[in-house]
Amino acid sequence: MRMMRNVVLSLVACAISGTFHRADAQSPEFMMQGWNWNYPYFYAGIGNQIDYLAAEGPALKEAGFTHIWLPPLAKSRAGSTSMGYNVWDYYDIGDYGPARWGDREGFENLKSVYSDLGLYMVADMIYNHRDGGNWEDNGAVEGWIENMNYTKVASGDQPFPSDRYQCYLPLGGASGNGAGTYYFKIHSASAHPNFYDKPYQVQFWTNAVAQDNVTAPSDEVEPNGGADCGEGNNSILLGKRKNAVIDNGCGTDEFALTLSAADFLASGDTLWFRMTNTGAGGLGDMSDHFVYGLWSGAAAADIQSQIRYQTMTDFSNVPSGEGVMNYLNFKPNGNPTQLSGDLDAMYFYYDVDQTVTSTQSTLIDYTKYMWAEEGIRGFRMDAVKHFPAWFVGDLLDALHDAGQDPNMVVGESYDFSPFVLKGWIDQVYASMDEDTRNAIKPRVFDFALRNSLEQACDAFGYDVRNVFNSSIVDGAGGSGFNVVTFINNHDFRDAGQPVDNDPILAYAYILTNNKLGVPCVYFTDYYAPGNLKYVINGLMEAHDRYIYGATFVDYLSRFSSPYTANYISGGANTSLIYQLSYSESDREVIVAINFSGNTLKVDQTINTANIFAGDTLTDIFSLTPYPTITVQGDNQVYLEIPPRSFAVYVQGDLRDELIDITTPVSISGLSASQTFQLYPNPTDDMLFFTAQPVDAQAEIYDMTGKLVYTTTVYAGNNYLSANQLPQGQYLLKMICPTSVQVAKFIRQ
Repeated sequence: MRMMRNVVLSLVACAISGTFHRADAQSPEFMMQGWNWNYPYFYAGIGNQIDYLAAEGPALKEAGFTHIWLPPLAKSRAGSTSMGYNVWDYYDIGDYGPARWGDREGFENLKSVYSDLGLYMVADMIYNHRDGGNWEDNGAVEGWIENMNYTKVASGDQPFPSDRYQCYLPLGGASGNGAGTYYFKIHSASAHPNFYDKPYQVQFWTNAVAQDNVTAPSDEVEPNGGADCGEGNNSILLGKRKNAVIDNGCGTDEFALTLSAADFLASGDTLWFRMTNTGAGGLGDMSDHFVYGLWSGAAAADIQSQIRYQTMTDFSNVPSGEGVMNYLNFKPNGNPTQLSGDLDAMYFYYDVDQTVTSTQSTLIDYTKYMWAEEGIRGFRMDAVKHFPAWFVGDLLDALHDAGQDPNMVVGESYDFSPFVLKGWIDQVYASMDEDTRNAIKPRVFDFALRNSLEQACDAFGYDVRNVFNSSIVDGAGGSGFNVVTFINNHDFRDAGQPVDNDPILAYAYILTNNKLGVPCVYFTDYYAPGNLKYVINGLMEAHDRYIYGATFVDYLSRFSSPYTANYISGGANTSLIYQLSYSESDREVIVAINFSGNTLKVDQTINTANIFAGDTLTDIFSLTPYPTITVQGDNQVYLEIPPRSFAVYVQGDLRDELIDITTPVSISGLSASQTFQLYPNPTDDMLFFTAQPVDAQAEIYDMTGKLVYTTTVYAGNNYLSANQLPQGQYLLKMICPTSVQVAKFIRQ
């Protein structure tokens, strides 16, 4: 027997605001990523991103957020044009000119506001790489490049990226090098087939003749292997660029550069040159080419030994004067490395070497400074798969020994395997002292769960029950105390990468399944353009009221479930149905998420250890046709969930405690009266209502507040067609000359 609903819906029912508190338990944790990729330089009437976050602080606190993940704070050399991941000066927190996020004054205000509110600031820490140093001679890189051989490549060694070094030859003064023609002989150091046919661009310049990056580059003319190959060469002009490729024939490119006395400073100058790979494949298109011979026509000698190599790894002159590093703090520096694999590959800028004692000290001191001087109480660690997990353990030991115990430490390891993600956590724990393990709980972002939820939302035909097995907790036996869950973030910014279709369905899962970890909400999902603020707020409130502390989650619709289900419409492969028990509220909670484009109608058997036949559960968000459901004698409940929607059912008759997740749409100068009645509701065609005494403007909004349909309803009419709408939930606003009436309906 199923509960039937009255066909007339009255919307007088009021919603409880976010004022529900428990005296016997602290609130659950929710984090927001408080920014998005390429966030605005300025918000009209507010200021920079950091000012926006400060202004939103009270509302975020009221909504239930506990941690706000800030944009990378440490200054990039690119200043306000950078997102901050090419970190330059660790200690420049807007002190020496503005960053993209704002300036020192704005940050001090944020600290004050969040401290008063009890909101925790989470800093984005970049330990893996650094960028923007001054050029310095780097003998370690020279040795790596010139000593590459076939055996090393075969064992996994990779070239030093050609876009991160330059070479030079002294000119004039006491160098002995002056006017004349110089023959640069370039080939692959290893002669390994991996590195042939990789395009590159070569360019020479001096202090007297600058680089010309305006004139289009010329192309080499083959064959140009030079005298070593019994071939001719290509001439190249000072300052100009030339495109070339090391081919698998002779294997050499020779370029003849003729310098006149006017091309350099006779008192002392430098011939600079770069040979940068230009393929689109990133590290995969880098080659091990180098200048193996340099014949000076004037000296009639090979002067290749005079070539020096430089990298931008001198960080001794950053504005703050702190966090000093040089090339010995980066790979390669003589310590074992292959410049390959997750730990060693130079994916980003210059790869910091955490095995160097001075590197460890610099990064640990920087982290302590962020706690002690900047009020940071949480750390989001960027790209943790690219540096040793033991360093994180040592870092946390150092923080704990200094009396600094962050309540949020989360690593970003971009990997979709729950076992790899849990493995990182296990390695960090293995490197921590016992007293640190008792004080600090490191976490990792659950990319595996996010990947499954993205497919559930966006991939037609995906069996959503895989979600139940995909998380670090469910898929690899991890603990939710070591996990942060999320749906979208700044890394998923290109077409096809974000959760595009109804991400709220994925949020409903991570915000109600409390065993999975701390949920993290993305800025642009919460605010525009996602505009999920009110629904997410409602889910967090429901979690706080009824789910917090639940120690048992039963996946009712899982693969091989012992709980029978009779699907009248929809199916197990498009539905997630689960039950939470033993919460602080002492109420059973059933969550149903419908990923299908059709209405889910199912008689679902539930776990009756703590709930019994005849008990009532309330649709706490009033999203379904039935305000309450009843446990039947066969231990089943009847669930009817609109397409691409969800419902949270809470044990008890709680119709006086409904949570309103409707996005408000204000209309200036008009009063709103929520006494408007519609029938039948749900409808598959026509909506009927009391006849209008005057002409009115009818506006229909979806549940995100987007206007989807508008028309005029003339005096005396009492119906409106809804058949043009997709299945789902909507608000109808009837705008009369002196009032506004509002009603909610379901198009099935």
